[in-house]
Amino acid sequence: MVSPVARALKSRLRAPARLMRSALRWQSGALANIDKPVPIYPPKAPPGLKVHLGAGEINLQGWINADARSFDHIHESTDSLQLNSFSERAISAIYMCHVLEHTSFEVSRNLLVALHRKLSTEGCIIISVPDFDSLVSIYTASGNDLESVKYALMGGQGYEYNFHRSVYNRSSLSKLLVECGYVDPTAWEPESEFGRDVGDWSSVSVKTSGKQLVPLSLNLKAWKTANGHRAG
Repeated sequence: MVSPVARALKSRLRAPARLMRSALRWQSGALANIDKPVPIYPPKAPPGLKVHLGAGEINLQGWINADARSFDHIHESTDSLQLNSFSERAISAIYMCHVLEHTSFEVSRNLLVALHRKLSTEGCIIISVPDFDSLVSIYTASGNDLESVKYALMGGQGYEYNFHRSVYNRSSLSKLLVECGYVDPTAWEPESEFGRDVGDWSSVSVKTSGKQLVPLSLNLKAWKTANGHRAG
């Protein structure tokens, strides 16, 4: 039986661009690799074993793409977000883009603890989630129109398990990461982290009805140890 967490990963948000066109009517940040995933070759990536957890449609080269869905580019087809097939301290970097919010607060905490064990001493976790503070800004700038944020806040809801179960801003996610053993939560930008925009949710901005362009995502990275941060 497929677990609820796996179903959440499997159905996450349908295709991001489809949500942008229909549910949210976003007018910027067109996402790549939707109809047929194509390789994305970032010129910059951490050394060592790197896992793109919940890769979905993004075929990130130089990373092990892990997902519950069986795209051709998925190397690790898994129904667990905890990367059970990997040894502890084996992974140098874990990237999760708009995955964590599909788990409950308790499951998110347990997941971050489990992934902390998978990281090498100098390893880091790289996370992108919807930023609640940005959603508030989008909502306010759109004349308190709930339609402007309801899917980004609650999930695409195109499938039974396609719902968000947790929400974060920078303060809450930073605090959670530290409580789960991580060090120095730090903001990151897609183009500087990967050497280019990889075409996923991490770089999407939303144009409000007031014509303001507001970044949707909270992008934070943190390290397993302080030594790892210094080395990075």
